[in-house]
Formats: sequence, C-alpha cells, structure tokens
Amino acid sequence: MRRDRRLGRVRGLRAFAAVGIALVGAAAAVPAALADDSVSVQVEIPAAGRLAVSDAQLRWGLNAESSSGAHAFGCNFLSAGAAGDAGSSRAWTKADGLYRATAADVRVEKPGADGRMRVATWDTRCQDRTGATVTSSATSTTTESEVVIDAGGGYVDQGERSARIAWKGSFTVVMYGGLTYWSATDPVLTVVDGVGTLTATGSGYAADREDASRWLPLEARTITLARFAHVELGATGFVVTPEYVGVRGSSAQAARTSANAAYWGSFPADFVAFQVETGQSSYWYTSGGERDRFKVALPVTVSFDADDPVAPPAPGPGATAAPSPQPTNAVTTPPADDPGNDPTSSGAPPTPGGGGPASGGPGTGAPLPGTGTPLPTSPGGSFAATAASTVLAATPLIPVAQHVGGWLGDRDPLLLGSLGFVAVVGTVAAAGFARGWLVVPWL
Repeated sequence: MRRDRRLGRVRGLRAFAAVGIALVGAAAAVPAALADDSVSVQVEIPAAGRLAVSDAQLRWGLNAESSSGAHAFGCNFLSAGAAGDAGSSRAWTKADGLYRATAADVRVEKPGADGRMRVATWDTRCQDRTGATVTSSATSTTTESEVVIDAGGGYVDQGERSARIAWKGSFTVVMYGGLTYWSATDPVLTVVDGVGTLTATGSGYAADREDASRWLPLEARTITLARFAHVELGATGFVVTPEYVGVRGSSAQAARTSANAAYWGSFPADFVAFQVETGQSSYWYTSGGERDRFKVALPVTVSFDADDPVAPPAPGPGATAAPSPQPTNAVTTPPADDPGNDPTSSGAPPTPGGGGPASGGPGTGAPLPGTGTPLPTSPGGSFAATAASTVLAATPLIPVAQHVGGWLGDRDPLLLGSLGFVAVVGTVAAAGFARGWLVVPWL
C-alpha cells in the first residue's frame, strides 16, 4: 500500500514537471514566431481627458443684418481676408479688388436654391438663395452668408467642460456697400467650465455717415465677438447661440418695450465701443429702427474636424419669408444698467441670466430673420448649446491605438495556434506521466 502511494506521488511530480517543461517551451516559441514582424510602438498620451484638434472649423453669419440689403449702395456683405484701404468712405467696385470670397483657410459661403452651401462671389454677394436681390425692407430676405474658417488648433476637454481653439485668418464685415467696414483677425474660442467667449483682433477704418471725409485707420485691438452662457461640448463639435437678448451694450440703446422685448439686446460692450469708431455701432444693438430684429446674434457652429463638420441649424422657410410676428408680453422698462456691460468697461461678462431667446419671447425659441428653425432654450431663457450627435471623427485621444489594434489583429491566428499547441502538449504530458506511459529520467 505504501509503495503504491509513493508511486502515485512520484507519477504526480513527474506529470507536474513535464507540464511545466512543455509550457515553458511553448511559451518561448511564441515570441520567436512573432519576432520576424515585431513593431516598435511609441505611445504619447496627452493630458487626461483632452482631445487635441488641428483642423477645427468655425462657421458664423454674425447676424442677419450683415447679410441684408442696405438703405443705399446695395447691401451689407461678408468678405474673406482683411480688406485693404479703400482710401475713403465709398462704395466698393469689383475693379477695386477689395472683395474676396476666399483667403487661405477663410471663405464666405451662402446657400443656393437647392439649399446647398456654395462659395459666394462678387456677383452673388447681394442675392438671396433664389437669386433675388435683397433689400432693406423689414420683410426682406437675406443672403444667409456665413464666414467659414478651417485649420483651427487647440484642445477640447469634455470632462472639464473646457476648450481653447485658435484660428489663423481674417474676415471683413462690409456695410452700405463699403462706406464702412472692419475686419476680425485670428479668432480664438475659449471655454471654461461651460462658459465661453469668441475673441479676435479688430481693425478697420474710422468712418462717419455725417462726415464722409472722415477716414482714418483704427488701432488694432482685441475685441469680444461673442459670449456664450452655456456651451455643451459635443463629440465632434457644437452649435451655440451667443448672448444678445437682454444684454445692455450701449448707452444709446433704445428702451426695452413690449414691442421689442423678444429681440432687445446687444453684442458685447467692448465690441460695440469698437463699432462706434467704425461708424457701425447701431447695427449691433437695438436702436429703435425697423431692422432691429435682424441685429440679433446668429448661432455659432464649431466642428472639431473640418472634414466631418457639425450640421449647422437648417435655415428653413424663414430665410425666404417675412420675419415672425412680434410678441405681446408686457415689458415697459429697460433693465438696470450693468457695469459689466458698460461700453467703457473692459468687456467683463454680463451678469448671469443676461442672455435670452432670439425671437418670440422668453423660452419660445421662435425663428429669427434669416433662419427658420426654432432653437431650444434653457429654463432661464438663454440658449443652450446643441451638442453634435455624430461619432467622434477628430484626432484620436491616443493616436496610435488604432494602429496597435490592427497589429494585433494581423497575428490573431498565430497567437491562437500557439496557445492551442500549449494546451494540447500540456494535457497529453500530464496524462502520459500519470499513467506511466512517459518517464523523466531524473525522477
């Protein structure tokens, strides 16, 4: 009996040793089989949660007034690049060469009759999507022109609700056919904890409609093109409407009443102060004119990858029809002055709740002139950014991950075969030594 037990223990030790030898040998064979095609991979992991972007796209029409008919000299329009010196306050001509539809990474687009966006031209700059010439009537259509800038670089951190993207390039906003114009250069988007700004270097020429002889180059300075109360960073980008409704940006602003409450507001105070010098200030806040509804800031679309752009809000029938009816909510007095919105201030953000819906009264999200799609509003009355729903298409968080995945996929059959060989050898060896079919000399 004792001899049988000792024999069983010996056979068990032999089986264990044999299995170990087989496993070591098979494991050594796997890297040898892979050595011929081995790839050295260097992985650089960016800051946790950050997505690096190198070809972001900015798309914006500023406001409907920027693409409308003018009271004289044709229309207001957008131009790519920083326009040169016209020499005086006068209407541009094609021969001047001041107008450009494209300039490096900047272009001006407008929709055709089929709704598809096309690069604008000198001949189409004052036409709506049907080919009709826009007018200064309060019921006129607009050209729906937009500035598009590609090649933006920076980062997006969805976890921190933060981002910074900078673009290189300029665009020019031309009013009264050229009597007054200014340029924005190198826009920068900054988002911190969901609150954002879009800034640029403003330049241009001082003009005065009361004195056509006044024409002086302005000192370039940083201006706030737009403020965003709530930015929702989507997977591939976002659409957000700047603060305008409810914002006081100028002491010359008309009083808010029940007739204009839905669109009463202003672009940022430092922006308006800059426009006082260009001669365009009243185009950027409620001044009491019949065109006030066209001055409301339009949505800004930012795509993290220009090759996979976020779809901007569809213009819809509002682009070719009269603006929506006026609201009747009773508001008779303007809001109290806010130092943060004083034109002489440094451009500090307005007080919370300063934004509001662009048309149709608080919370209604009714369409604006030149648009036709109601935008969602937050309970507080300000527009919430619309996150993109498309699949992430920008630079991967770990750029080499996709290549590593493919490298392993090419070798799956070899790895599976090697592991299968190990399993078979181990099983046969264990059974053979247990039954005495195999013997290890030193045991």
